Amino acid sequence: MPKRLGIKLTRMKGLLIAALIGVFVYMFMPSCTFLADADDTLCHALAAAEGHNWGDLGRADMMTYDEKTFEVDTPLARTYNAYSNFVYSNLEGVDLDRGRSLGDFEYYDTFLKWSSAFVSQKTYRVNANCGRNCQTVGSHSCVIAKTTTGPFRNDYIDLYQTFYYDIDAVWRASTILHEVRHARDQVLHGGSTGCPRRSACDRSWSTAGANTYEMLWLAAYYWTAEDHPFITPARRARAQALFETLRQGSFDDPVQWDLGSLALINEIPEFFVHQAVCSEDPNNPHRCLYLAN
Repeated sequence: MPKRLGIKLTRMKGLLIAALIGVFVYMFMPSCTFLADADDTLCHALAAAEGHNWGDLGRADMMTYDEKTFEVDTPLARTYNAYSNFVYSNLEGVDLDRGRSLGDFEYYDTFLKWSSAFVSQKTYRVNANCGRNCQTVGSHSCVIAKTTTGPFRNDYIDLYQTFYYDIDAVWRASTILHEVRHARDQVLHGGSTGCPRRSACDRSWSTAGANTYEMLWLAAYYWTAEDHPFITPARRARAQALFETLRQGSFDDPVQWDLGSLALINEIPEFFVHQAVCSEDPNNPHRCLYLAN
């Protein structure tokens, strides 16, 4: 073999190995390494799946705010503002161990604790997207966020402009949990286009889809103690309104579960995860039935 050709082949092998290492690092490196130190608290608390396109959308400046409303105003800051609802809605806050088994209800003894771990463990990579896919929130074609699944780890959640600027932080948080239910659990919408939310409808409450999970989280948020240091009366009222909006417009079949029937969700979360989500009638609950592989 000519010496020059041998050198070229050696270089090509080196580049190939480097590329493979890069892919491996991208797939398995903890996402917190991509965030600035200022973000460490929320990052490590959630083990958030940091995605693409955040560089120009606020990563360098998480603290800018609107001088009139005093609200943070970069897309990344508003996204973390949404995630903060999962961190601080339970009293353990950043100290909650979100790596435990989701079946450990002795530790996750409220639904808010369990759902924080659920978001941490089940999420896909979260991407920023500047697109505005709707004219008005609530329109039939409005897309706030979208989960995409494909081969070779082409799995991600996209957050759109409407997510950052047209809805409030409680709605943003419930949207995140909604999308996470779509993600690794692979639970898609199965409702008809005759339902008010069209393609975002589920057939019924008992299909345990993204809308059901979103409503459970809103109910748990609503049913926290009145003296909760993070969940203010305004946030609680927002959760109540969003819950009713989903209940009335997100399912083909009428939903019998209401806020009253979910009042114990932060006292016996295992019942709501393993029975309530699969039961149409609150007065006749049953355990979820799963087919063996």
